[in-house]
Amino acid sequence: MDTLKGLPKLLAAIGAGLWLTLRAASGMARRTLAGDALAQRQMAQALPVHVWRPLRTLLPLAALAGAIAGTGAARLLALYNAQIPVLTALAAILLRDIAPLLVGLFACGSVSVALAARLGAMALNREIDALEALGRDPVAHALGPSLAAVLLSIPIHISLAAVAAVIGCGVPLGLIANVAWPLWAGYALSHDAAQALLTGMGKLLLYALIAFAVGSAVGAKPVRSPADIGRRAITAFTAGLLGIFAAAAIWTGLA
Repeated sequence: MDTLKGLPKLLAAIGAGLWLTLRAASGMARRTLAGDALAQRQMAQALPVHVWRPLRTLLPLAALAGAIAGTGAARLLALYNAQIPVLTALAAILLRDIAPLLVGLFACGSVSVALAARLGAMALNREIDALEALGRDPVAHALGPSLAAVLLSIPIHISLAAVAAVIGCGVPLGLIANVAWPLWAGYALSHDAAQALLTGMGKLLLYALIAFAVGSAVGAKPVRSPADIGRRAITAFTAGLLGIFAAAAIWTGLA
């Protein structure tokens, strides 16, 4: 019964997140086409936050995740001499499932939390009211540049994370199972692996939009005190994790 009672709130939150995301996209498109100089400056500020700075943490995490997957596969190869099925499956899982989920979870911890905290601070400082008084769309102003930067980060992050994961995976394969780098690279750069990477990019797009929508919806809620900002950030992180894992489970079940 409690679950059923909370269902309308969940649907309302999902609807709010989708509406804010679409409004941010259309608003940013209008500002870009109009040659808004402020939008260009905001975009220049958003790129380091959502594209370049996360790489310092994301790439080591991807390499470690690849090393973990490679260790398990190397132990399997040490017991059974089945390089073709094991390495083919390993490359596909690494690029289609592990790397996108890792980047998506990282996006949840950065994008959703950052948006929720930023929107809460803007509401508390009356910046939203000021934008409306100036005749500006607060959603396009506050969320548009971040959405554009997040979308731009998707191919960059998934490509570099995939490279880091493949390198990290190759180390235990070589040390434990004596798999030569050219052999592993052949599987990781095969046509099937490229298709797996494209599928992973599609998954990451979904995960990133979930993180953005959750952060927007949670951050748009009324804020009465500075303590609410911290609570909103925690809520955005938790809801984003649940949303991304649910999407990953549904995608895997339907595939």
